[in-house]
Amino acid sequence: MDTRTKYQKARDALGMSDYQVAKAAGVPESTLYDWLGRMEEKPYLTMSVPNMLKVAQALGVTLDQIVGDVN
Repeated sequence: MDTRTKYQKARDALGMSDYQVAKAAGVPESTLYDWLGRMEEKPYLTMSVPNMLKVAQALGVTLDQIVGDVN
């Protein structure tokens, strides 16, 4: 499962929107939207690890559950 799908699954399990995730994580909406938007065209570009950790924490999952093992 790819990173975007894992993120969406965790978000949807909580019934949250991307806006709500960004606010709960304390990251700018644009940072989250940029990360999600460019994942398809440039999956090697990502947001900073501290911001990714904040997003994972807001979703109640570990960072590894979002980005780990993306075969």
